[in-house]
Amino acid sequence: MRLGVKLALLLSCASAAPLALATVVTLPSGSRELRSQVARIHAQAAAALADQVQRVLLDKLDALTLATRSLRLSELDQEARQRALLLIYQQTKGADVVGLFDEKGDPVVTPVRFSEVVPEARADHEEIDEEALKAYAAAVPLREALKSKGLTLGPPYVLPGRGGAPVARLVLALPVQGARGARWVLAVELSLRSLQERFEKLRPTEGSAFLVDGAFRAVIHPDPNVAFSRADLSQHPLLSGQDQEEVLGASADVPVSGWRVVVQENADAALGPIRRLWRGAAFWIGIALIAALVLAVTTVRQVTRPVERLRAAAAAVAGGQLETEVVVRGHDELAQLAQAFNEMVAGLRERVRLEATLAISSTLELKEVLERLLDGLSRLVPYQRAAVLMKRGERYRVAAQRGYPEKEHAGVLEQVLPGGPVERALKAEEPALGWGGAALVVPLVSRGEVVGLVALESNKTGAYDEEKARLAMSFTQPAVIAVENARLFDEVQRLATLDGLTGTHNRRHFMELAQLQFESARRFAQPLTAIMIDVDRFKQVNDTLGHAVGDEVLRAVAERVRNTLRAVDILGRTGGEEFAVLLPGTVREAASSVLAERIRRAVGDGAVHTESGPVHVTISLGVASAGPDCPDLAALLRAADSALYEAKQAGRNRVASENASPTVRAVKA
Repeated sequence: MRLGVKLALLLSCASAAPLALATVVTLPSGSRELRSQVARIHAQAAAALADQVQRVLLDKLDALTLATRSLRLSELDQEARQRALLLIYQQTKGADVVGLFDEKGDPVVTPVRFSEVVPEARADHEEIDEEALKAYAAAVPLREALKSKGLTLGPPYVLPGRGGAPVARLVLALPVQGARGARWVLAVELSLRSLQERFEKLRPTEGSAFLVDGAFRAVIHPDPNVAFSRADLSQHPLLSGQDQEEVLGASADVPVSGWRVVVQENADAALGPIRRLWRGAAFWIGIALIAALVLAVTTVRQVTRPVERLRAAAAAVAGGQLETEVVVRGHDELAQLAQAFNEMVAGLRERVRLEATLAISSTLELKEVLERLLDGLSRLVPYQRAAVLMKRGERYRVAAQRGYPEKEHAGVLEQVLPGGPVERALKAEEPALGWGGAALVVPLVSRGEVVGLVALESNKTGAYDEEKARLAMSFTQPAVIAVENARLFDEVQRLATLDGLTGTHNRRHFMELAQLQFESARRFAQPLTAIMIDVDRFKQVNDTLGHAVGDEVLRAVAERVRNTLRAVDILGRTGGEEFAVLLPGTVREAASSVLAERIRRAVGDGAVHTESGPVHVTISLGVASAGPDCPDLAALLRAADSALYEAKQAGRNRVASENASPTVRAVKA
């Protein structure tokens, strides 16, 4: 299929987009309209309930007012007053308790309560026990009623009704004329059970309705715990005015009492139809989009997959991964482009090999040669960790490494494990794969001998195969001559700077390093101390035991001195049995009392084991520091040599410092 046809099919798949756009635009408007309708229903329900509460309270007030107008309680005796209270009780439907109180709150006559009068009238009254009677007495608004000329509402309270369910109650108080000019208060407790039943009947579909007083405390509520505790509902979203997406509803005031009716409904239940429509529409739109997407992806992948492979390959080549090739499929324009890309990369790879080989051959510094070898190899065969091992004697030592967190980690390669890739590369003199293709070892072969190894490691299993091994070998083998030349040059340089017998710096190289340290100490005003060392009576060792034993003694002395020094200290052999040490950053006192004594004991406390048996030798040491008036390095070394002469004259096996008496130590037998 040609590229133009594929792109035409891709455009036809975009036809599903207008359907999704139209649905996304129209459904939100329907959701807003449904929400508005639900809000109107809630407002109507709240207003209807508030109107019913208003009528019930007004009916109770009117009934109580009519009942008390015809009775002159102040002119009646106790028995007649009791009968009058009973009459008021019977005429006030829903009354639970009727009481008459004087200005002090004491009952004028015994209160009339439901359980004593009409036990058969259960529909309109609540049973009153002693606890309920106490609650009634506490809720009588005595002071407010005495101050007022009309009816007063007491605070609502909730007590258990029949079956233990909460029933809200309210005390109506009316001031009346008492005997001898006193003022009494007639208090009637009313049950709001009928209102509660109406609240339950007028609930919206899945919501609820409740009633709060002027302080936003629950009066009627569907939750018994909230009702009994008369919980504070001032933080309810419909009472506090807070925006709340989870609850829909409305509230309405009850003017006569200052109460408020709230009708609420869960938003998920109220908006269920539109949300189900949303979900259905989203489902089918999703199905349509998925179908269109599958068709589009299937078609587009036929075009984009080759292009993506070319892009990734180009990025890899730009990043230095010159082993990258693109798989060629088909015969269309993209396949022809992939073939041309592979030919271009092959030419680039050959050019890089030549350039890297020339770069490696342009220097004789072994470290630089190995670094350039790893640089060039990284562009052809990528790795996360790499090390070059060079042959030193009978073992292969790490000479350069990259990617290892610690030098010791690369040193594990020096341990040739049986059957491992290092051992197989050494035996076959061919590249060896290991650890599931995550490691590759390439031998460096010169004149039929493996002079070194290049070990590559990857974090990915299967990263190396036979093709990668062949590519690495083709790159490293031309560079072996440059590596071998650098190795020989490095060995010559090493021999030119080291004393062949003791392995310390020879006199020429020691003086070069010492001159640099002297100039640095002068420039930065740092202390610098020199120690001259001479093996005591060394001529007797040579004359008595022979020069071969004398050489063993000198090697042992040099090794013991080297082991006591710091990494920054410089040790050199300046004559037959004479050595010199330069101590940067060390003052004379510390050098003579601590370090020089430590060197003297390290050499003299233990015998040197030679072919002729143990040999005991001692050393004498002269210490001098470069003061502000020290003109040059030669003056510093002359001062140390002068101190050494003092130690010799004082009896050997001791430390002497410049301008000070030698520090005498007992000679160990």
